[in-house]
Amino acid sequence: MKKSSVQLLFAATLSIFTSASHAQLGGLSNALGGSGGGISAEQMVSKYVSGSRNVTQADAKMLEAVGLKDEAAKAALQAQNLTEGATKGNLEDADKVQTESSKALEEKLNGKKVTMDAAGKKLFASGLKDLAVGMIQYVGMSKDVSSFKPSITSIGGSAKSALYVVKTLPSSIKNLGTTLKAAIDFSKENDIPIPKEATDATALL
Repeated sequence: MKKSSVQLLFAATLSIFTSASHAQLGGLSNALGGSGGGISAEQMVSKYVSGSRNVTQADAKMLEAVGLKDEAAKAALQAQNLTEGATKGNLEDADKVQTESSKALEEKLNGKKVTMDAAGKKLFASGLKDLAVGMIQYVGMSKDVSSFKPSITSIGGSAKSALYVVKTLPSSIKNLGTTLKAAIDFSKENDIPIPKEATDATALL
């Protein structure tokens, strides 16, 4: 066989082998949840943390404004401790504090026994803005959540955190919507300015 023919045969064989290997690797990627693009696990967690910090900061401000100082301090500490590299456990702890804060705030607002001075109303309005921003961030993640698949490089802690976000985001949006509505109703009843962000957020629900 001539040398040129051998070279052509070798090139063709190599091409077939490479294509087969690529197909097998692609199958492995799909089996392990490779998304082939889209948001990464790390980006997913970072977005959720950003939204959660806004919500928790909002809780801290509004809880303080209505006189629940201890609950406000707990929420403020949680907001401070929540970082972009949060583990699944960190996110669970944050959500627990957020749930407790929202419950305490809603009970206080629905009790109709809250009096505020001008400073308190200003603080509450600031908290309402943060709450609305957090809601907007959460809702904005819905598309990411619906299409998310962890990549091969995100099988560790970041993937676990991201999958936790995927599982809990819908209920977080629902619960946050209830708190947002209660805060807006309270603001209307007590002549507290309602920020534009709050109106924008309610339009998304």
